[in-house]
Amino acid sequence: MKTLANINDNINIKFNKTMTTISENAESQQVAGNRAEEMMASAIAHEAKMAEIKAAEEQEEKMNLRIIKIKPAGNAKMFRTLAKAIAAGATTLIVTTRVDVAGCGYVWFGIRKGYTELDGKLLLNAQIWNYLMAFLMGKELPEVTEFEPDREICCQSEWLAEVAAEVEKLTPITSEEYNESEEGIGYLAKKYHFSNGKVVMPAEAMEDITDLLN
Repeated sequence: MKTLANINDNINIKFNKTMTTISENAESQQVAGNRAEEMMASAIAHEAKMAEIKAAEEQEEKMNLRIIKIKPAGNAKMFRTLAKAIAAGATTLIVTTRVDVAGCGYVWFGIRKGYTELDGKLLLNAQIWNYLMAFLMGKELPEVTEFEPDREICCQSEWLAEVAAEVEKLTPITSEEYNESEEGIGYLAKKYHFSNGKVVMPAEAMEDITDLLN
């Protein structure tokens, strides 16, 4: 036979369970609401950044840049020229990844200050690559003491895919640029944007679906 005390205890237990459930549901809804707000804020920030990039690239197309191609030199000298330009206040770095005939990874870079851009070829190793990425991200520049290129690349497409995968981890902001050759072949280049410039992957030929009509 249940006593009044037993009944009251059962009521209290059920009440406490109900309040706990209500509290947990409220917390869950609050967390979900916070996540939704964070996702919305992130999406808005991303759209704003993309609009900023688009405006910057449109402005870039209108710029009358003075482009100076650096004469081919040893890799150490080429790197020091780049480092001097950065030390002198260069603000924007554009690097396009490539693999040369000797199987060495390199970048064709453009370093800008105002309306002047220095262009050159720089062979890559881990130290040089980390330096370039540090500048692009606005971080402290590491010391570079090794200038000989890495020669471990055996497959260009695989190496470029690895580079793209690494860069994708460092920035969520990307864009694509389409160009067409005189022969009518379309090429698409993917760009990864950072605070101080961008990494441009080699343009890839797009499949021409009009061939299906033949």
